[in-house]
Amino acid sequence: MTNFFEKMKQSIIDDFQGVTEVKVNQNPIAQLNKYVRDSEKELEKAGKLVERQRLLKNEFHKEWKQATALANKRKEQRDLAIHAGEDGLAETALLYQAQAEEQADRLKKAYDTAIEQLSELEQKHEEMKLKVKDMHIKRLELMGKENVLSMKEKMNKLLSESEFGQAAENFDSVASEMKKKESNFDDEYEITIFDAKIQKLAKEINNAEKQIQKQENVVQ
Repeated sequence: MTNFFEKMKQSIIDDFQGVTEVKVNQNPIAQLNKYVRDSEKELEKAGKLVERQRLLKNEFHKEWKQATALANKRKEQRDLAIHAGEDGLAETALLYQAQAEEQADRLKKAYDTAIEQLSELEQKHEEMKLKVKDMHIKRLELMGKENVLSMKEKMNKLLSESEFGQAAENFDSVASEMKKKESNFDDEYEITIFDAKIQKLAKEINNAEKQIQKQENVVQ
């Protein structure tokens, strides 16, 4: 059961990563951002290699100086043995001197090579820095262009004949509906006024008839 859930979990992760990669591939700016991030990682790795080469060069220089000092020491020991008439010691000192000088020569060549390699790596590293900086600038330029294109697209959509015509029709429809309601309100108002006048007239006639009837009753 545990294996089943692990497989299900991994399947979901893979699907999510797949969707993310599709989104990145469909978005040029996101794709460029990913490329810049990858380049920055490579630049960081290159910087570490340069620093490692610099340390290696310094180590070669240190070993070369030590080998040279040892060769000079063996030479002094040989001279001392010769001066003392110790031919056996002199030969041994000479052998040691030759070994030290050979080692010093190898280290000097390795040191010179390390200097050349370091110079080359530093140059490449600077070129990478400029390249990444150029990518940043291009990314900003493309982001600006994308913003302009997006804005233009929205403006064109708003100002396009079909969309603008539809909006105009909607405004006309609303205005017509409001005018219709206003006319209905006016009609209702006039009818209300008419009914009020009729009601008032009827009341006046009724009062007049009552007054006449009262007068007739008084005369009788």
